[in-house]
This record gives sequence, C-alpha cells and structure tokens, in this order.
Amino acid sequence: MEKIFIWGTGNLARQALRQCDIRSMYDVLGFIDNDPEKIGNMFCGGKVYSPNILHKTPPDRIVIVTARYEEIERQIRRDFPKIKATVETMNFFYKQCVVKRYLGSKDPEIIGILKRLEQNDLQVFNYDFVKKYEDMDFDIGFDEVCGMHFICYGDKRLYFARSLNTREMVADYYRSILTEQDPESPHKYMDDSFCVKNGDVVVDVGVAEGNFSIQIIDKVSRLYIIESDEEWIEALKETFKDYEDKVVIMNKFVTSLDLGKYARLDSMIQEPVNFIKMDIEGNEWDALLGAEELISRSPDLKCAICAYHGDFDEILIKDALTKYGMAFSAAKGYMWFPQMVRQNYVSTRLCRGIVRGVKK
Repeated sequence: MEKIFIWGTGNLARQALRQCDIRSMYDVLGFIDNDPEKIGNMFCGGKVYSPNILHKTPPDRIVIVTARYEEIERQIRRDFPKIKATVETMNFFYKQCVVKRYLGSKDPEIIGILKRLEQNDLQVFNYDFVKKYEDMDFDIGFDEVCGMHFICYGDKRLYFARSLNTREMVADYYRSILTEQDPESPHKYMDDSFCVKNGDVVVDVGVAEGNFSIQIIDKVSRLYIIESDEEWIEALKETFKDYEDKVVIMNKFVTSLDLGKYARLDSMIQEPVNFIKMDIEGNEWDALLGAEELISRSPDLKCAICAYHGDFDEILIKDALTKYGMAFSAAKGYMWFPQMVRQNYVSTRLCRGIVRGVKK
C-alpha cells in the first residue's frame, strides 16, 4: 500500500476524506500544513506535521488538497526537490474514484478516457485537444471609454466583465471558452448538422461573456440574451451595442416561476423561436419546465441544453424534452464536473456535456 502525505487541512481535504475512502486505498502518514497553530494537532484522525517531516519521512506521494496548489507545489520544488516528482493535485483521489466506477465499461468513449487517465490528471475535459489551448496567447485590448477589456472575435469586440481586470485574467478566461467550444469538446453547443440558420430567432440563456451569441449574431433575425449576473450585463451591452435593432438583453434568473428577478421563458418571449441554448449552472431542467408554452408555439425548434452540472441532469432534461415532444441526442464525449452545484458532494461520474433536442 502506497504511503502518502496529504498537504492541506481545510474543507477540501475533509471533503475528499469523507467521500473517497482514502484510507482503504493508501497508508496515510499524516497531514502537512504551513500554519504553526495547526502543527501537532489532529485532523480527521491523523496528525498534522510541518513540511519538514518530508526530510525525515519521504512518502510515495504527496497529494496537495488545497486551493493554493501552485504555491505549495513551488514550495515543494524549492525545499524538497528530491520528492518533487511525487506531487499530485487535489483531483488525484477523485481520479481513483472515477477509474474504479468505470472499470469494466464497454463504452469506447469511457475506455478512451480511462486510458488517458493512466498518464494524466483528471480534468473537466479528459481529451488531448485541451493541450493546444494551455499556452495560447491573445491580443487583449482595453477600452478606455467603458473601462473594460476586450478580445476581437473576428471583426467584433467581445467585452469582459469589469472584475476581470488584468490581461492575465482575461486570457485565462478566454482559453476556457475556446477549450469548451473546441470541435472535439463534449461542451460544444453546435456542430455542422446542428446549428443556427440564417433568419433564426434565438434564445441564449446563461450568456456570460456572450461567446455563443457573438458567433451567430450575423445570422439571426432576433436574439434574446438572458443573463442573471449584472456585471456581465454591462459587458454584453457594450459587445452588442451595434445590434440593438435585433438584440434584446434581459437581466433575469430563468426558472419555472415568475417572481421578481425570477422569470419563465413563457412569460419573457411571446414569438416562436428556432434555437434555445441553455447554460445556467444546473438550473436547466427547472428553466425547461417554465418553457412549455414557448416550445409548444415553436414548430421549428432546436435546443442545446447543458447537462453536466449535476449527476442526473441528463436524465431530467431528456425527460422534459420527451414531455414536449422533442427528439434528443447527447453530444459526443464526456465531462467531469467537480463543482458541488446540484449535490453536496464532488461528482465522480462522467457526464454528457450537452443534450440536443429537435422538435419532431
């Protein structure tokens, strides 16, 4: 059994210990923390040591289970170079759980992911296409008039929220956008056979910076942009200021009821639409429940609905689309989404990224 130290004594470490049954897989030598007030105390049944324990007791692995991974990893490389190759990220334990869950799977896509995990850390996208974006650089502008950064998307400016106030932050964010919409990504909303057509009326729910909407703006006859975050609303107004004749921006939480900032698509949009895209942090199913009338009066309709925020979102979304008489399929590939959005545990499932629906 491998001997390990866990570096970190916070909620992330506690969650991993509670969920992953770590002690049945590894000989946990103890915990490491830089905080002198914690050293010598007990944490989750193990003793907390100072980093100097690594000189006396080198482990087979050090698993850094803290949000300060990069800082701690640099400390280990500097102070303990002989064991720097043993460092693992906080995803290491969840990786073991994912592998255990899918051992024996006959799904070729799952088998491919498990093969990649033999040599790679567990990520949201466990595919080689992510590598091409890791060091990609961009020309990032700053608009002195509105005080926001932007990137040119073709001949259009895509503005970013004011809180992304450095070029590095904007670049990191934009890399994540390009990664999730790569042609091989499970998160890609459209492909060559499932896309927005010229003259379509489109609803973009959960817009953020507007990368989906900026792609299709020249095609659509009308575009409803719905975003709950007021900070993004400010940036969206700047991005789409030249399209006020066909863009409607709404600052609402899309749900299955109408109350204050909460609103149904049924009450927000009265005309038939041709394409609905939803990416609203796990609230997609509830939003679909509030779109029955809109879907009913839209005979030529496609939907691209995010289905990875919760372990059972795909099932719920497919059930809603079936109720509304829509055929559906899942986009190719799987995602691992660790954020605790719809459940109080870190998911160890591989989920489909997008469910695509088509009106029969």
